[in-house]
Amino acid sequence: MGTRYWLLLVGFLVSSLGTWIYRLALPLMVLDLTGSALGTGLVYALEYLPYLALAMFGGVLADRHSRRSILVAGDLAAAVLALVLAVTVTLGAPPLWLIYVMAFLLACVDPLYQPAFRAIMPSLVPVDRLAPANARLHIGEHAVNLAGPVLGGALIVAFGYQVAIYVDAGTFAVSAALIALIRTAPAVARASRPVLADLREGLRFLFRQERTVLTLACFAFAGNFGVWLLLADMVFYLTSYHHFTPGQIGVVYAFQGAGAVAGGLLGSRLLSRTRPVTLISVSMLIEGVSILAMIPARGPLPIGLAWMGQFAAAGVGIVAITTVRQRLIPDHLLGRVLGTARMIAFLAIPLAALVAGVFESFVRNAYALMAFAGLASLAIAAAAARSSLRDVALEPVAP
Repeated sequence: MGTRYWLLLVGFLVSSLGTWIYRLALPLMVLDLTGSALGTGLVYALEYLPYLALAMFGGVLADRHSRRSILVAGDLAAAVLALVLAVTVTLGAPPLWLIYVMAFLLACVDPLYQPAFRAIMPSLVPVDRLAPANARLHIGEHAVNLAGPVLGGALIVAFGYQVAIYVDAGTFAVSAALIALIRTAPAVARASRPVLADLREGLRFLFRQERTVLTLACFAFAGNFGVWLLLADMVFYLTSYHHFTPGQIGVVYAFQGAGAVAGGLLGSRLLSRTRPVTLISVSMLIEGVSILAMIPARGPLPIGLAWMGQFAAAGVGIVAITTVRQRLIPDHLLGRVLGTARMIAFLAIPLAALVAGVFESFVRNAYALMAFAGLASLAIAAAAARSSLRDVALEPVAP
């Protein structure tokens, strides 16, 4: 893969670890100060809203300026914000409004950071190595998703909020230093024109010129919606329906992580031998079957195995979808189109979490949600098999 890729990957994972620390620390801090579930939930809302509002503008930045510089600046901005918050906590209990402001500002960094990160990858990796590169990224992200909350919780319990947030600031600084070492070609000068013109160009490509990328974004939205109907209330389901202990819940989530790793490894290998339409539709089919298998499953092992199947299939699909998008989108549009496509896919998460919470509150039948999510995934698999993906073939690229 080369030194540049590994610097990017390690820097991104270290930065992601810092993101997990503040995402855990800030809601817990609000809960300690207020004892309010509503006040705590507001922190989570503030973490999602900027992504929906700024992802498209982050794409414009990624296509207008040096992507490496954007990544370094984003990490440094997050480091400064976290450092300011850590100093404030050290001086005493911070006012509630300041925590909300910091949560919002820290959350604003990610949608400006992500398009540049996703768009810089193809310039650092040979085209025929994109699938393995995306697979390693997928595996690393899920490893951080498992380790981040554990590390953040351990730091808070052992040393308090201030130390955890100082460590948080340090992770962003380390990431900035690693990415600054990456040698990239000078940024291509873009014609100076209004931001809205750049946005329209990206949207025109997505909605008129290359419908396959839009199709993939819609499939990602539908898949995220189905999975998050379960993920949003998974801990509640395991404790209320099955009376699992924290240790048993940990077993289920360990299977989830193992599935994500397996999916990432399989995705890169299968994509070199299988047409994208086949790989994506079959992975969605297996996701649906695995979700439906959750309904009769009882006990940590059967539930964990079903959940592992879902995440393994999802991992294969994510590697395939990411690689296809990178191959279809021209470099000068990568930031805008990937940022918009990612915004469409991520919009499903807060919507699904809201629907799951309301449904469970009034209907109290998690199995009905599982049936809906599983059958929906089967329907998406059938739609994918008949979509414009049939015309996509990732031909081997000569060195």
